[in-house]
Amino acid sequence: MKLSFETLERLQASGRYKLLSNDNYSLIYYPPSLSEAGGEESEIIRTVEIKLRKVSDGYEVIGGLIKENGETIREISSSELELWLQFMEG
Repeated sequence: MKLSFETLERLQASGRYKLLSNDNYSLIYYPPSLSEAGGEESEIIRTVEIKLRKVSDGYEVIGGLIKENGETIREISSSELELWLQFMEG
């Protein structure tokens, strides 16, 4: 599963995604909060973290996590990641 450079740039331009890099790469998605989405007050901050590895023609998707307030809630399955990637790449 690969994410193209162009798609990554488009995602970052949306303001909801941020690429972090240290030894590896992580694409962090900041979905709308519960108060933004439904008007409910909540102190839960949910993020989606997509683990990436840079390759010659983009980024290889190697895993993903759903987090709440910085704590991992669950791993994202490879089928969920594949569906997300198909949607993002068009």
